[in-house]
Amino acid sequence: MARVAKQNVREKILEAAERRLWHYGIKKTTIDEIAADAGVGKGTVYLYFDSKEDISLAIFVGYKLGVLGEQEKIVASADLDTETKIHDFLLFPVVTAQTKCQLYPEAVEIITVLKPHLAEHLRPYVDREIGLLEKILIEGNERGVLVVEDPASTARSLKLMTMGFMPPFPCINDPIETQHEIQAIVRLTVRGMRCNASQVGTEAK
Repeated sequence: MARVAKQNVREKILEAAERRLWHYGIKKTTIDEIAADAGVGKGTVYLYFDSKEDISLAIFVGYKLGVLGEQEKIVASADLDTETKIHDFLLFPVVTAQTKCQLYPEAVEIITVLKPHLAEHLRPYVDREIGLLEKILIEGNERGVLVVEDPASTARSLKLMTMGFMPPFPCINDPIETQHEIQAIVRLTVRGMRCNASQVGTEAK
């Protein structure tokens, strides 16, 4: 029961911090304000988090977990073909992040401030994302529509291809253009993997 109560307090702090941070940014937000919004004492906030940067990192981890949940649905879908799965899987986190930053411009400031620590904190979740993408490639192999010799390495390369579209400073900031470009990347990549499949089939004959 005590563990549940502690988790509830932690979630209250994160929810209050998220509302304030998206609107005011990390520099204009104080621990006192977060505590007041959460209805707890300042000391209580420090029982769970070392700083507002620590709170912000926890918010980003929660956000990434939400994205991963949606990507898991894409992987598990029985209605999508392999190419569509790859496209939707890679596009979702990019468009979601770009939309968030457009709705809340202060998010760009937060990402910029956290950047030295963000990659390290999110690495386990990015690795999990790459693992999910690997499953799509393996499924493509099993369906006979792709030939990917090293699905793990290929999944990592595909993920890295789209990292330049992510905020705070994406190479393209327009969601429609972003979708078009990621679609082009996926088509080109899948075409190459399908060519491999055709070559394997020809050699087998």
